[in-house]
Amino acid sequence: MEAWENLLSGKEFSPAPLCDLIVRSWDRCRFSDVNPTLSHTPELLTPDACHHLAEQHRELIEASAPFTEPVRDLLSQTSSILILSDPTGHILKADGDPATLEAALEVGLIPGGDWQEQSIGTNAIGTALAAGEPVQVHGAEHFCAGIKVWSCSATIIRDPFNGEILGGLDISGLAKAFNPYWLGLAMTLARSIEERLATRNTKQRCRLFEAALKRFSNPALEGLILFDRKGNLVRSDARANRSLANIGVAVDLKPNTRINALSEELPKTAKMKLPEWLRPEWLEPITEGGEKIGTALILPSPGGRSNQTRFASPAVILSKTGNESRDWFEQILWASPSLARVVEKARELAEADLPTLLLGETGVGKEVFAEVIHKSGRHGQGPFIPLNCGGMPRDLLASELFGYVEGAFSGARRSGMVGRIAAANKGTLFLDEIGEIPLDMQPYLLRVLEEGKIYPLGDNKPRQVDFRLIAATNKDLRTETTAGRFRLDLFYRVSVGLLRIPPLRERKADIPCLVEHFNSRVAERHDRPMKEFEPDVLAAFAEYSWPGNVRELRNLVESLVVLMGRRNTVTMADLPQEFLSSIGAGQSTNPGSEPVLTKLEGAERDAVKTTIYACRGNLTEAAEKLGIAKSTLYQKIKEYGLAQEVTNARVGRPTETARLS
Repeated sequence: MEAWENLLSGKEFSPAPLCDLIVRSWDRCRFSDVNPTLSHTPELLTPDACHHLAEQHRELIEASAPFTEPVRDLLSQTSSILILSDPTGHILKADGDPATLEAALEVGLIPGGDWQEQSIGTNAIGTALAAGEPVQVHGAEHFCAGIKVWSCSATIIRDPFNGEILGGLDISGLAKAFNPYWLGLAMTLARSIEERLATRNTKQRCRLFEAALKRFSNPALEGLILFDRKGNLVRSDARANRSLANIGVAVDLKPNTRINALSEELPKTAKMKLPEWLRPEWLEPITEGGEKIGTALILPSPGGRSNQTRFASPAVILSKTGNESRDWFEQILWASPSLARVVEKARELAEADLPTLLLGETGVGKEVFAEVIHKSGRHGQGPFIPLNCGGMPRDLLASELFGYVEGAFSGARRSGMVGRIAAANKGTLFLDEIGEIPLDMQPYLLRVLEEGKIYPLGDNKPRQVDFRLIAATNKDLRTETTAGRFRLDLFYRVSVGLLRIPPLRERKADIPCLVEHFNSRVAERHDRPMKEFEPDVLAAFAEYSWPGNVRELRNLVESLVVLMGRRNTVTMADLPQEFLSSIGAGQSTNPGSEPVLTKLEGAERDAVKTTIYACRGNLTEAAEKLGIAKSTLYQKIKEYGLAQEVTNARVGRPTETARLS
């Protein structure tokens, strides 16, 4: 208090007891002429304005509900309340201890209250938003005298895609009830909300891609750019910028580009005009079920002619014929920024026609990338010849690579054999697991690459070949060269173009799109109906590490679609036990290893266990009855060692209580 009084009177004061965040906040308050005697926020929105504000931030409110509502009882026990605000510091929701909520009414700490720093001085909500980081403001650290009896801990919630601040999350209570753990709880809840927003946004973007596929012949075509319902750029690349330049528009569309005029979530009064370069006739709404889910920007071709080829019926979306050019990269599905960058680099490599080395774990789709790069390059009309160099005896690999003439060795075919290199003439040779080629055979391959000539086994006459080499490996070839197992000169020759394909665990935003794709393909191939995957199943997929990458996901989806019979919905109960165990939803505990629980924890364990049996192991239903999020239920199952109880409930085994009775 002494430091605050000295500050207001203009005297020198020592900031020693205060953290830098508070000192900087006080300085901002003085600069903004905040009235230090305030005891109530100077502005409260009208009920109509509160309603409009809630509608504007409906997605944030809905995403927070599964995490904020279950802590209501905990907040009541600690005499605190949980507050959700918009990015301007206006309160959207307040919930928790009834007595504290009543006290909050006196200072305007209620929905519609304005708690930005410029209005009510230093406070956790406004200061966290102003500083862009978590903050605790305890008692006398508040700038305004009337709220110094409060303590609050707040953090910010960011958009998981572009880092924009979406709002703030605060836990407040009277100073006498201050709890140092409030900030940690607020930060945990905020991260959970961000993860839920990321999942929702990924699903929305997948819906946008699918709707675009149905409406347009090829959403990857040059001249087509997609924006989501918030006006955020979803799909664009370097070619789109070149297309804009071709029609005389000097604008750079970057990944974080937003056009507010395209947002469906801003109030009409807040909407801005279209940028000067953007003409209204270039825009097409994308709808699904009567709801607008995004906007397509269709650029005219140079010369002012509109793109008349963009519309297509669903039956011919992926089946172009004749001499019409095709973007083969549409075969690769993605929603994650990391894979989008890889695809864009792959496009550049395809055009450059360079020897290319694909790096990535088993199952990430290296051969798919190799085929797409081949078809998009200069040799695209020629053959694509693959060869896996792993696990093949040396002599057999030599024959497969270089071929041989009649009589080259004992047991050779009479007519000889054309090797894979010769077969790839005028096309592409794809050498998978190139790191497995024996060291003494590597100079022969290097010679072919440098001279463009091949000597079949048993022949001394060279044959001219013209092919593109695409190689792949899951090894670190630099380490292999250091260890003497791979020639350094060959490494430099095959890796002129280097492309790293990230594993599925690093691009989990792609999982919903891939599941939908495999679901459709498998259902068509086996003449089965497509299945609906419950949200908790997709959430479990996002939690899994996928050591087998895309191939493992494809195999799992195929087994679920084919083996489920007539049931149309995939639930957690349908997932393999090994899969559930790997994510902590199916782990069994060893006898005698149960944790020692307090009476409260024991009561909670019994409640969870009873509900699981009452719902026959249906965790979605159990979470709803318990009033907690599904992710929280998984954590409780793991914490209390109830995995075996889930299995028992699903197969109809009685509980221990039932046996005793």
